[in-house]
Amino acid sequence: MKKLEKHVNQILNQMQSTDDERDEIKEELLTHLKASKQDYINNGETEKRAERLAINDFGAPGLIGDGLQETLYPFQRGLLYGIGVATLLLGVFIHLIMTFSFGDPEPVWLFIQLVFGSLVTLVAMNISWVGKYFWSVNTVVFLSALWNGFNLVIITQFYSLQVILFMTYIFTLVLLCLIFIVRNSYFASLKTNNDPKAKTVTKISHIMNIIFGVIISTAALFMVWGMLVFTGFTWRGLLPIGFIVAWLGFYKFQMYLIGKRPVLAIFTGLLFMAAATVSPFTILSTFM
Repeated sequence: MKKLEKHVNQILNQMQSTDDERDEIKEELLTHLKASKQDYINNGETEKRAERLAINDFGAPGLIGDGLQETLYPFQRGLLYGIGVATLLLGVFIHLIMTFSFGDPEPVWLFIQLVFGSLVTLVAMNISWVGKYFWSVNTVVFLSALWNGFNLVIITQFYSLQVILFMTYIFTLVLLCLIFIVRNSYFASLKTNNDPKAKTVTKISHIMNIIFGVIISTAALFMVWGMLVFTGFTWRGLLPIGFIVAWLGFYKFQMYLIGKRPVLAIFTGLLFMAAATVSPFTILSTFM
């Protein structure tokens, strides 16, 4: 019995699933394995050999786990690997150009870039125990998208052809990040509401809320960049980053609300964006 459970656990290690979903899948897989084992015992095999034959017939855990992962959460793990590796490569490419073409390497920037790429890749590698925390995974990927998008500021000093190539690369990478977040949020919503009629509205609500988040975050980063350029580094210049943190916290609530009331979640997202639009002027008048 322990061998059967071990085989099933190895299968589950390839999957992004909640605890309830994992328990359900584990029970189903064990039922199939036990039935196969019992068939071999009925045909005269010893219990130990029957167990081994049942496991062999069932198939390799990696192959089955990947198949179940793609069935329940299609392309999610592959997207994470793609985003992680692409982020690492972007860091290497930009660092090489800055070092050999301009003689101006940025080790701190490179470290941050490699951290984001490594984090996303590690999430993909450990999807079995990280993937069930949908909001946390979204946060890692969203921050990675923001950092990669902010790299557009760096490449403006490159030669024209390099700028075009890197802009295309970065826009594609950021788009993949946003696609992953929308899909991941949608899969999370299915855990609370699996009504087929609500699926389209749920997708639209997630897309709209992510767009709101992108608008808020882009505006915040633009303000930070502007303050760094015109006033130099000050702690007050980093205040707009608080809007990004606030939206990430708000989106955790939104992910739950979208699963229950997707239409209402669009309006609450609009209200938050409106509040975020007015707040910077209050902050600037207070601290500047």
